[in-house]
Amino acid sequence: MKKYKGSLYRSRWDASTWGLLLLVVAGCILPFFFDDDGLMPVLVSVWALIAMVVILRGIYYRIDGKELVVYQFYIPKAYPIDKIAEIIPVKGYVSAPATSFTHRIGIRFSDRKILKSTILLVISPEREEEFIKQLKTVNPDIILRL
Repeated sequence: MKKYKGSLYRSRWDASTWGLLLLVVAGCILPFFFDDDGLMPVLVSVWALIAMVVILRGIYYRIDGKELVVYQFYIPKAYPIDKIAEIIPVKGYVSAPATSFTHRIGIRFSDRKILKSTILLVISPEREEEFIKQLKTVNPDIILRL
């Protein structure tokens, strides 16, 4: 697996992310009080919480030269920045390599072959303005609809 360098942007953790984690924590605590099966439901719930945090921490982004590298489950996938056509705000809850449900941007590529369809690449980088500014330095033709 190729090692990427460049600017690191973590995926944004906001109230929606913390709310989801709180929901899982509540799911971890409730079996302890209402279930007579011992500690097994609690251990399974705690394991699920740990797995969820590890998965969420494995979502981040890098801008490495002329590539936008999206890490999901710590596995990188590179996209050419010069093929980015536009960046738009996204409010939907579509599955994406993004930890935030409320602060998301969608990246549309000029070449349909990049994502194998016309769907958007939905991400939620921290320091969004800096992230977009760095993308625009590589590809000034990106249209912003924010």
